[in-house]
Amino acid sequence: MRTALLVAALGLASTALAQIPIPTFGSTYTAAQTRGFYFQAPTSFTITGLSCPNESAQPFQVFEVIDFGAVPPPTWPTVGTGTQLFYDNASAGGSILSTAIPITAGNYIGILGACTATVGGTTSYNSYASTAGAFTSSILGNPVTLTRFGTQFGIGGGGNNPCWTEPLATISRVEVYVGGLSGYALAQPYGTGCNNAPDVSSYELFATASAFDLANTGISLIHTGGGYLALPGVTTWVPPSATAQVLALGDDTETTVTLSQAMPVAASGTTTSLTVCSNGYVSAASGNGTGYTPGGAALLNAPQMCWSLYWHDLNPSIAASGTVKFEEVGGIAYITWDGVWDYGGTTAANANSFQAQFDLATGTVHFVYGAMSGLGNAAMTGVSDAGASADPGSMDISAALPATYTAAQFRVVPLAHAASARPVIGTSINLNATQAPAGALLGVLVLGTTEHTNGIDLTFLGMPGCNLYASLDATVGFLYTAGAGSIPLSIPANNALAGAVILTQMAA
Repeated sequence: MRTALLVAALGLASTALAQIPIPTFGSTYTAAQTRGFYFQAPTSFTITGLSCPNESAQPFQVFEVIDFGAVPPPTWPTVGTGTQLFYDNASAGGSILSTAIPITAGNYIGILGACTATVGGTTSYNSYASTAGAFTSSILGNPVTLTRFGTQFGIGGGGNNPCWTEPLATISRVEVYVGGLSGYALAQPYGTGCNNAPDVSSYELFATASAFDLANTGISLIHTGGGYLALPGVTTWVPPSATAQVLALGDDTETTVTLSQAMPVAASGTTTSLTVCSNGYVSAASGNGTGYTPGGAALLNAPQMCWSLYWHDLNPSIAASGTVKFEEVGGIAYITWDGVWDYGGTTAANANSFQAQFDLATGTVHFVYGAMSGLGNAAMTGVSDAGASADPGSMDISAALPATYTAAQFRVVPLAHAASARPVIGTSINLNATQAPAGALLGVLVLGTTEHTNGIDLTFLGMPGCNLYASLDATVGFLYTAGAGSIPLSIPANNALAGAVILTQMAA
């Protein structure tokens, strides 16, 4: 089962709470120093609550909010001070401290927060993120960057200390809850979608070209919607016609060809062009480079979908070499290495002939091999979805092909959920879900008034990695069409709803 979930908080007035997303926990840094993060406010808003993650189980927490105006805090070892907007050192550890701190758009705001063992204690228990560097976040739907910010003092003993920033270092996590200015309705996404469909790729790496054993055979990669099913080739070599386009490819170069129609790619995407590398592979777009040394890691981490027919050091610009050709015939795009020589080749014995056949309607791809030289450096045949994939190790394609095998299982983009507009009293909006898995038909909308902040694990329902964040006050079914679904929500013209919060969550 492929499942994706996302929660969005819909505030019907000014008191709606939404947390600025922060990175996952890494470690606790304990010292007489306090850390946090700073950002430039992308809009005017109100900080409505503060909470410090309390992994160290301390009884108290301390916060300081500092406004640096139009200039960011200085970079260490230079230090500076700003205007203190808020300070508290006596709230219960891990609780949400209610605040009403107005923030001005464009100003640089520093957030310091830590847990402490005593009120007034200067030892700070800082909740460090799991990775170093700045963190991309958002405030009321506006993108913002959180950057490490700190002071060499334990602020439990008092604020207004010299502060600094270190852009490449780890931020310390503080939960900052925000809302719009008075009378402002908002729709705030929370979290990211989930799914439990792993990405799968496959390849065979031949240590030497002489080990390549697919000459005069074929592989058919049947596009199933969710991946490629490989089976022995069901097509044969199609000689390039006299009108085929000779691609202007030299040594270690690439070029892009235009297709006559959009071709399905991966789980839900399409492409209207293909990027051809002289070294025997085709990509759904540019970005995979023109490397001549094949390798599993390079294929599996390619940023674009990649079909590696015969990744090998080839050079079609050698004077006597064959060329790479492109043409479309009957809805099939043919890319043919027509007797292309190995790099450094000196005779016709270095010629290699192989062909990719792309079915533009279905997305199915056929690899067809003719005579191969067996000379030169290593070679690789395989297919990989865009982005990082787990390494399954080199396989033996010729041994697997008398039957079938899963050549690729496409990455499933997590479901996205958002409101079409702010939920202003007396208006109607749409609750939208997009990026549903291929073939998804039925969706479910959950509406609740209680937030499960840490989520309820849904593994017991066959959805590992997914959580329920909203109480089940109401559920509504809907249908997906081409990966998208929508449900209208009418907000009554009743001012008694001011301040209400509705949590929504969608599933596919």
